[in-house]
Amino acid sequence: MVRQSSSRTIIHYIASAFLVYGTFSCSSDPTNFVVESKDLTPFHTQYVAKSEAPVASDSISVYIDYSKGMHEGMMSSMDFIKDLLTIVNSPKTVYFKAGTNDIPPRININATENIPWNISNYTETRSVLDEPIRQITQDNRTAVFITDFELVKGKQELQIVQNGKTFRTSIDISTWAVNEFENWLKQGNAIDVFAQPFTKQNSWVPQTQTQHIYILVFTPKALVHEPSALVNRLQEKQGRLKHFRFSAEDIALTNKYKDKANEGGATENAVPDMVQVNFPIFEYYMFKQKDLFKIPEYSEKDTRFLKNLFLANAPVNYPDLQLEAKVYDITSEYQNYYDAVNPIEGEKPKKYSYNAPGASEDIFVLDFNTKKKEVGLKLHENFTGVEFRTLYKVDVSIKEAKPQFDNNLLSSLKWTDARGFEVPSLASSLTEALLRINLKDRVVYTYYVELEK
Repeated sequence: MVRQSSSRTIIHYIASAFLVYGTFSCSSDPTNFVVESKDLTPFHTQYVAKSEAPVASDSISVYIDYSKGMHEGMMSSMDFIKDLLTIVNSPKTVYFKAGTNDIPPRININATENIPWNISNYTETRSVLDEPIRQITQDNRTAVFITDFELVKGKQELQIVQNGKTFRTSIDISTWAVNEFENWLKQGNAIDVFAQPFTKQNSWVPQTQTQHIYILVFTPKALVHEPSALVNRLQEKQGRLKHFRFSAEDIALTNKYKDKANEGGATENAVPDMVQVNFPIFEYYMFKQKDLFKIPEYSEKDTRFLKNLFLANAPVNYPDLQLEAKVYDITSEYQNYYDAVNPIEGEKPKKYSYNAPGASEDIFVLDFNTKKKEVGLKLHENFTGVEFRTLYKVDVSIKEAKPQFDNNLLSSLKWTDARGFEVPSLASSLTEALLRINLKDRVVYTYYVELEK
């Protein structure tokens, strides 16, 4: 009865004939469903973890800041930017000019007046940078913004106070991009920043100052873990440029199941009667509970019955990420679903809607090795067993995630104006955006564990 639903789904069915045909030795067992891939996969993807697969446009948008003072920054990182423009060179790539215009116009990057290396092209008296950020973060495509992140929307001076001193400047030093960055990041997208210092003449006083030119790369969720993503190709070319990544969902999973395909992530402590591995979406296992109860008898130190699932990367902004298992008894709910999609002969399938049950306590415990970044599952010490076969949904969820930022990162994403005040807009916008995003209870992965009495 178990069929293979896709090349990625591994099914191992070791069951006696009475189980295959949906009858059970315990006549009082209220269930009669059989967990098959053809049913479990749509149950999970269409009802439990209801979400559409992320998609992204295959075109790229490139925004270049042509305001005064940008030429020195462009020249300081010329080799990298030339590599970037070569990589993105395609009929599907569109270019925009950021500067005086409230709405950045589309340009021909090869036209004389737009060639990035021509100093005479950097004549824009304003640097309206918030609109390009808004346009990028409302789209769903890879985008690049080359800028010094110095927002100057007009000649009107703003009064700012830092370290007890009052300054007047037309530079906006606020967290002016935080809302756009937050909206982009909380959708699972990523922002990478390549930074290169350069020296330029201050526009208001006859002094020089050190700033950074920033190449911001916006990667949509669908491409975050793709080796061919633009940011990965740029990393190969970054040279002396510093690189920083910002992501609220920079979590990729891997496993070591290949040598034990039939057992999936099952340990040597217990052999499952049935396995379905649909990585990286979910996994299903059926165990006899008596086998799990016996584990401490011959494996006192390691009582896991599932292991070998790993975080492929340490989430860059969340080095102390903590995980936990949230367990739900979905036996009745899955029976309702099974009856709806497998009607008796002569009847039509019924409509079904998922009613999420409350969490069950003292069933399973997550074993998360923070050093190896390995996820495992074991019985809770208070678990007393099931009276009938029971199907549990086990969500590997985020228990705690507090973003952390090192001083090297922060110092590269802000600068001090020659007049004595600090311009922290890029650093503060990015860090505040991540601090606003609550990752608690986000589901990283799902196990389905069926226990037979």
